[in-house]
Amino acid sequence: TLASGGSDGTIRLWDVASTQERATLTGHTGSIFSLTLSTDGSILASAGRREIRFWDVASRQQIGNLSGGKTDLFYAVSFSPDGSTLASGVSDGTIRLWDEASGREKATLTGHESSVFSVAFSPDGSTLGSGTQDATVRLWDVNSRKEIGVLTGHVEAVTDVSFSPDGLVLASGSGDGTILLWDMSPYVTPQFPDSDFDGDGTVGFPDFLQFAAQFGLNQSDERFDAQYDLDGDGLIGFADFLIFAGAFGNETSSS
Repeated sequence: TLASGGSDGTIRLWDVASTQERATLTGHTGSIFSLTLSTDGSILASAGRREIRFWDVASRQQIGNLSGGKTDLFYAVSFSPDGSTLASGVSDGTIRLWDEASGREKATLTGHESSVFSVAFSPDGSTLGSGTQDATVRLWDVNSRKEIGVLTGHVEAVTDVSFSPDGLVLASGSGDGTILLWDMSPYVTPQFPDSDFDGDGTVGFPDFLQFAAQFGLNQSDERFDAQYDLDGDGLIGFADFLIFAGAFGNETSSS
């Protein structure tokens, strides 16, 4: 499923395989600036001007909303990997963290000097990246709520940020027409899911053979095995291979 939001205030859900529209969600009264799906794909959050709405993907029904007040605009939203926290980028330069279950605000992160256009969690949920109108990227420790890094290099607004599956690279896209790749190793602990499929204490060639036998399957296929879907996206593909390659040759904690 692909979700898209438009300036007409609608959200459309698309079947990627057939390219056909599945549903149209209505309720926003202005442009939709950002969308994020929970890791399991069950909940969609949408940022539209002064509110964030939550939708049940299966029923296509709205199940909640958050208000930004009379002046603040929500430009970006992102779910944490465990789905418990929603991060939102706001026009006043703050990042607000919300408890997804209760809808209550957990914290407000300050430091940006202009509108926050993009937010993204690292794969382990410990770090948050944000991009702003002032062309900077900032990194935040989610647990302490403290800023841990400022990345400069763009000359126009940073409109999107995204972590690689292992958390070691952050990509930032800007209105200056460039995409910059940042080394996250000083800030993020690499995330290597358990790739020791045969349980011998080392990630090696026998594990690769098992992984290769499942390559290309998705969760609807009869032989799909979730343990090989290392990034949890429902497809055993190249992104999983990159994660597996990062763990290759390592001993596991059980050895």
